[in-house]
This record gives sequence, structure tokens and C-alpha cells, in this order.
Amino acid sequence: MNRPSFVCHLVFSMIVAITSELPAQDAMPDPTARRQFNQVFVKVVVPVTSRTPKQGGPVVESWVVEQLKQLGESEYFAVTDWVPVRDGLLEDDTVDNHVWDGRLKGEHGFCPVGGDIPHRKNGRLLVRVAGWTPVGGEANITLSDEPGNRAVGPVRLLVGKETRGKIEEGLPYVAVLIAPPPPEENIRSRSDAE
Repeated sequence: MNRPSFVCHLVFSMIVAITSELPAQDAMPDPTARRQFNQVFVKVVVPVTSRTPKQGGPVVESWVVEQLKQLGESEYFAVTDWVPVRDGLLEDDTVDNHVWDGRLKGEHGFCPVGGDIPHRKNGRLLVRVAGWTPVGGEANITLSDEPGNRAVGPVRLLVGKETRGKIEEGLPYVAVLIAPPPPEENIRSRSDAE
């Protein structure tokens, strides 16, 4: 055996021996690993009009009442409890963000409504709740992605309008509440549950 191959063999053997004694390191995290996000909940509140007479429903919290007063509403009722709106955390998730079927007193008063979180970036998120009418209405509410943050916004037919026009009177409001992330063991995709 010549000297260069002997030295290479010796060095290789020493490296194998040293590396076998090193403690194991954690594997690189899976790039599709689920991140824990704050939970987002929405509640639909409808103003009382001749088309939408007052009916019983879930409680309207005092902070929602205060914000509705600031928006000029004095009579209203909730048609949903707090409904979770989830964003797809993995590409294979199927997320059902059905918020409300549009029924008032068993009849369709509005079109069905769904929710979405189209943007979650730099500590802020956008919550979109859309449906309401055949031509489509939306409530788009942006707020800081921190537990305890909350806001109330009107549904508008023309997104970006500063005030609601006469044609939009009687459209609902959407309350948004940010809650802490759920415990780790409760986070599952729909495909995990099947």
C-alpha cells in the first residue's frame, strides 16, 4: 500500500469515529410544517329595517354595540354566533369557511356568506366576509394579528366606498375577534380527520 492511500484511509477512519460520537442533531423542519396562527372569529349582525324585522338571536357583545352606535346603527340583532374563519395552512387542506346561510326566520333574506383570510403578513391580517347579494357584497376588515384585537365593519356592495349608499342600507355588519392560537394537539387538517 502506498503512503497517500494509507493517509487517506487513516483520515477517513478518524472522521467516521469522531462523527459517530457526536450527539444527533434535530432534522431540518419540514417546509410544509404547520405554523400556529391566531384564531379569527366573525359574527354577523343585521340592522333592523322593514325588510329585516328584529328577531331573537345570539348575544351582541357590548364592544360590538359601541362600535355599531359609532357607525350609526341603533337597532340590530345577531344572526350568527362567533364563527371561526381559517386560512389554509397546508396546500392539501380543504378549508370550509361557511359563515352564514343567509336565512332570516327560516327564509332566505340574503345570499350565503363565506369568510377568508386572504392576507396575513407583517403582523397584520385581512379578513374578508363575502356573499350577501347576487351581485356580491363584502366586508373587508384589516387589523393587527394579535389576540384581543377586534373590529366591526359594514358590508358594502362597492368595496372601498367611504360611506354606505342608500342601496346598501340594511346590509349587515361583521364583527371580527382575534383569539390566541389553539393548543397544538387541536390543529389538524381536514385530511387528518378523514
